[in-house]
Amino acid sequence: MLRIISCLDIKNNFVVKGINFKKLKKIDLPFNLCKKYKNIGIDEIILLDITANYTKKSLSYSIIKKISKIINIPISIGGGIKNIFKIKKMFKVGADRIILNSFCYENIIILKKISSYFGSQSLIIAIDIKNYKNNIFTYKNSGYINTNFFYLDWIIIIKKMGCGEILITSIDHDGCKLGYNINSLFLIKKKINISIIASGGIGSINDVFFLYKYCNINSFLIASLFHFNFLKPSYFKKINFI
Repeated sequence: MLRIISCLDIKNNFVVKGINFKKLKKIDLPFNLCKKYKNIGIDEIILLDITANYTKKSLSYSIIKKISKIINIPISIGGGIKNIFKIKKMFKVGADRIILNSFCYENIIILKKISSYFGSQSLIIAIDIKNYKNNIFTYKNSGYINTNFFYLDWIIIIKKMGCGEILITSIDHDGCKLGYNINSLFLIKKKINISIIASGGIGSINDVFFLYKYCNINSFLIASLFHFNFLKPSYFKKINFI
């Protein structure tokens, strides 16, 4: 079943969007976009506080609670989440799943604790990848720091630790509307049995169709095309992807 997911990157309580994780532009307030996407048929919404690693603050509980009251679709929250207590609180105020990224490189054991305590279905690991010297490495801290992990190696590690699903974003493709990083996504599917949310670079419905049909990927994160009203989720629902 096709899953169309919208991602709201949040900076200073405002939704922003850039290209290659840079040149961020203000889009709207998260409440406004959540209402909009609920009404036009988004399957899920991801809220990411992209400044949490620097401000040491995650998305406020009051924002999550307010959003969860105005929409009735699943919400995943990421950014600055570093302990079980905070995860419990996120679930209590309305989050359906939580997303971890940078903190995993500092404390990989927390993945086992989370998956054991809440279940692997409650956890998404965001992985930001980028080409460096003809190899694809994972990056942390909003794409600024090369972790020196080859992306396939990192995915194998986090899967062993209990990760149920990955959100894989190509920094090189992000916001460019030239298509997903098909080669990297294909290799993940070929070598590792793990659920994937494809992210970074969608330019048309054809990009989704190709990965759905030939790579067996059914979950797609879309930001720019929805933020700037190039496409609507309903367009994807009308197409026969079989």
